[in-house]
Amino acid sequence: MTKIALLPGDGIGSEILDGPVELLRRLTAAGAPIELTGPLPYGTSGWRDSGSILPEQTLQACRTADVVLSGAVGTHPGVSAAECPNPEMALIKLRSLFDLRISVRTVWVPGFEDVTIVRNITGGAYADPGQRQESDGTGPAVDEVRLLPERVHEVLTMAADYAKQAPHRRYISVDKASVFATSRLWRTIANQVSVATEVQFENVNVDRAAYELIRYPDLPAVIATEGIFGDILSDAVCARAGSPALCGSATINPDRSFGAGITALFEPAHGSSPHRTGSRRSNPTGAWLGLAALLDWCPDLAPLGLSNRIRAALEIVYTNGIRTYDLATEQSSAVGMDEFNRLLLAEVEVPQYV
Repeated sequence: MTKIALLPGDGIGSEILDGPVELLRRLTAAGAPIELTGPLPYGTSGWRDSGSILPEQTLQACRTADVVLSGAVGTHPGVSAAECPNPEMALIKLRSLFDLRISVRTVWVPGFEDVTIVRNITGGAYADPGQRQESDGTGPAVDEVRLLPERVHEVLTMAADYAKQAPHRRYISVDKASVFATSRLWRTIANQVSVATEVQFENVNVDRAAYELIRYPDLPAVIATEGIFGDILSDAVCARAGSPALCGSATINPDRSFGAGITALFEPAHGSSPHRTGSRRSNPTGAWLGLAALLDWCPDLAPLGLSNRIRAALEIVYTNGIRTYDLATEQSSAVGMDEFNRLLLAEVEVPQYV
């Protein structure tokens, strides 16, 4: 039985999960081994309702769940940044408490094949505050970047696993070895992993990688890189795709020790978009991609084969000219989120499991 905690978060977070949660409820009703908990308060909306961005009831649910399906954490209507200045700390705390140290982002690029970006999400450039020195405007500010060889190795090894699922495509390891000692370590280990896994990563400097992602006709299957480089490059891939809503994101603990708290958190990569909250216009593709990744991650659910059905349904809906406002063209009128979800759900067959 897979226990899934639902954390809709802020802004459009709740509505963006409506379609994926409906599919999970249909699967549960059909006898799939799924137990849903929530929705649970989290982020700015959690602070509004309880005075905490990560209430104890939410934290306790994460201690007893296997995975989290999240909406977006950030700004929420009716709550100013002055009142709740750092709601993203709720997500950072979860990553720290459950050692969710690797980020895997999958960008669905219509007309192309998916691009997966694998990077470290804790440590490195995104280290804890203890490796930062703030400035008062008169003295220096310092951000210390430290990379541990074993952490670099696990990122690249995981990237190699994704590369094996996309044979005959290109795989790149991105660094800035001409400048940074951390990048020279990264490149050394990338070469070692290439030999050990027989997955040939091509070493590419980050500036060149950005150029290629924008200008080259073909996109790489996998990009393995340090946290801050991957954060920027994933947005470049989203730009090629046409919208940040076409990216599903996961932060995972590669040890996959089920039964000891959440092993991964899955979410769309976009923000909370408070100005669109309640409009029912937003593109839910990133949430659907997050759910597909969740289904692949969990041992009880991966054999059901539903992640491939979700991706196939997205292809069908898109091929049929269905677009939300962010991707609509003169040749395709925009549909709302509810209609998009209805059409997609119609393409995902839910078998009976009992």
